[in-house]
Amino acid sequence: MDWLTCTWYPDPDEHVPATILGLLRDVVGSTVVAVDAPGMFGYQDGCRFFIDLNGTQVNIARVDFGGTHHGMRARFDLSGTGCSKVSSWPAVQGWIERQAAYKLTRVDLAVDLLMGEYTVEHARDWYLEGRFNAGGRMPRHSTPGDWLCPKNGRTLEVGRRENGKMLRAYEKGRQLGDVASPWTRFEVELRNIDRDLPLDILTRCDHYFVGAYRCLEEILAVAADRISTHQKEGEIALEKLTTHARSAYGQLVDVLRLRLSADEVLGALSRPGVPRRLEKASLVGFNLAASPAAFLNLKEMNHEDQRDRV
Repeated sequence: MDWLTCTWYPDPDEHVPATILGLLRDVVGSTVVAVDAPGMFGYQDGCRFFIDLNGTQVNIARVDFGGTHHGMRARFDLSGTGCSKVSSWPAVQGWIERQAAYKLTRVDLAVDLLMGEYTVEHARDWYLEGRFNAGGRMPRHSTPGDWLCPKNGRTLEVGRRENGKMLRAYEKGRQLGDVASPWTRFEVELRNIDRDLPLDILTRCDHYFVGAYRCLEEILAVAADRISTHQKEGEIALEKLTTHARSAYGQLVDVLRLRLSADEVLGALSRPGVPRRLEKASLVGFNLAASPAAFLNLKEMNHEDQRDRV
């Protein structure tokens, strides 16, 4: 675990910083201290948490809460440094599970190859071989760093953060200043964009790391757990088709309803098959049998999802 962000609904009379301080002292240590801070990301209030490392106060986490912008939810961020100090991930998982309407919104999973057992060259070769393909599509990539004259470290990024999943393979040792270091880090960043992050990712991180991209099975010999994505493309296409149908034939349907039963109207207007715009989504399991209420409110639901992901 290299990063964790989650949100939840605190109790109305809950002192959120004290709650998080108690959690951190349980799983990181009794020396964790809290310092009030301005709220971020649209929240009214905030608090940062520090530990002492060799006489230096190091920030390991923060919590933001209060205000109506996020419907009174609270947001907890545990940094990579904080994650490295956690003594019990089952305890963190158990605490989150007890919170009201909790959501994991970001999780980073990292594997360190201290002796360079796998490198950015391996990641590059896997990409060129098409082993990062997802559903037949090659994800986008970028190559930050000094690839032409390697010294300070190279990075290969696969995927896009705004799509909810990306991999960074980078030369960690060189990034830290050791130009001869073979230390390479493979890091998967997962966000709750078109997917729900399962809570057991905190205690089965190896399995979900491997499940992010098939080629990562080379690095860890564990069974892969893959996170199913929501079929957002299908929802959007269905919403657009419904809008077009209402505009073109809504009045006709209204007239038919005066003459025929609802079943007769459906029988008169429907024919077997799936619209071309939905063919791709249907192949990956898009549910065309959504309830009428959910179907008619797709756009409103999408807006709610986007707001809740913050």
